Amino acid sequence: MTVAESLKDRNLYSNLRRAADLSNPFWDRAVSEGLADITADRVAGFEHRTIQGYEFENFSTYSYLGLDTDDRIRSGAIAALERERTLNSSISRMRVHSSLLDDTEAALSELLDAHVLTLGSAANAAWSLLPLVASGLLTGGEPPFMVFDKNAHFCLNAMKASVADETTIVTIRHDDVDELESLCRTNSQVAYVADTVYSTGGKAPLNELFALQAKYGLILVLDEAHSTSVIGHNGRGAVLDLIGSLNDRTFLLTSLNKGFGASGGAIALGRNGGSRNRDLALRYGGPLTWSQRVNVAGLGAIAASVELHRSGEVDKRQRQLRTVVELFDSLVDTPASGDGLPIRFVTLHEEEQTITAAQKLLASGFYTSAVFFPVIGRGKAGLRLMLRADLPHATIERFADVLRSVTE
Repeated sequence: MTVAESLKDRNLYSNLRRAADLSNPFWDRAVSEGLADITADRVAGFEHRTIQGYEFENFSTYSYLGLDTDDRIRSGAIAALERERTLNSSISRMRVHSSLLDDTEAALSELLDAHVLTLGSAANAAWSLLPLVASGLLTGGEPPFMVFDKNAHFCLNAMKASVADETTIVTIRHDDVDELESLCRTNSQVAYVADTVYSTGGKAPLNELFALQAKYGLILVLDEAHSTSVIGHNGRGAVLDLIGSLNDRTFLLTSLNKGFGASGGAIALGRNGGSRNRDLALRYGGPLTWSQRVNVAGLGAIAASVELHRSGEVDKRQRQLRTVVELFDSLVDTPASGDGLPIRFVTLHEEEQTITAAQKLLASGFYTSAVFFPVIGRGKAGLRLMLRADLPHATIERFADVLRSVTE
């Protein structure tokens, strides 16, 4: 068999070579123009300084509530290190783990009213959760027909090959509820994989998705990375804000280092089925079973952030963030204006135009993400903007003036 013959059935779920061929010239340009691979000596908050001393204000930070600079979270990390006297334990959590891990996950579980397991990142959470759902182990044994939203985050889409070893998968158009319902009618069990809030803006049609769940038993696997802390009382996220508590056909994964302000990622499983799904996840959940855990400092930061979520501090910062978003929307019109979320996307279509606009903004002291394929579809390049609760209104007004001038 030749190499060509052996490759003929490859690239069914990804094609990194093709993606690199199409996007590398623009990545190279972004780096050469100082728009990517920037080294700074102060990266917390929204005010940054490069090692060359050039200062800019960062409109591309995921810390939507400004918790990345909160002294209480940093103190929690330091206290955990002092308590454990080590940064890490060099053994799988399935063999030996600290009471700090139990305490931290118990606090998260109480906050979310779910069985919560922590990992080193949201990507590890996806790696653990999606094959388990695809196998049917968490939903009665029958592998569901897996449906991916076309715009699902890369960490979800990257799991397609592994998921396809467990069951049949298909990708549908973004937010296509009608197509999803059609698949529910013709398959005995369907699971849908999507974000609740997308990294380039927009929110999933959650009401329609849960209506399909009620009608057909649809399994939902939802990424709350950009929703956790930002939405809902005590920052419980879009899903729990809508339905109150998890049922056993809804599975969440999330990041704990975006709005949450700490470190790592997490999986949330419904409590109704007892601890069986938790045990299965720990035994067969890939990175969960290995040693891809949050380190001691990260666990301390998570525990401290949970306390801030419980205390009402997060609700207060959500209100501040809404004020910031409303001000920005009054100054700059985007397709997402009025949705209350902190992510905005200015579509410029062409990669060259996008890089030029980002370069002009940076020259004026504002950093934005120049986004192009494969982060977003071809022909849809633009500037991704993130808003924070602690952004001064005067800074937003100055930024909006410059943004309008470079994109008109």
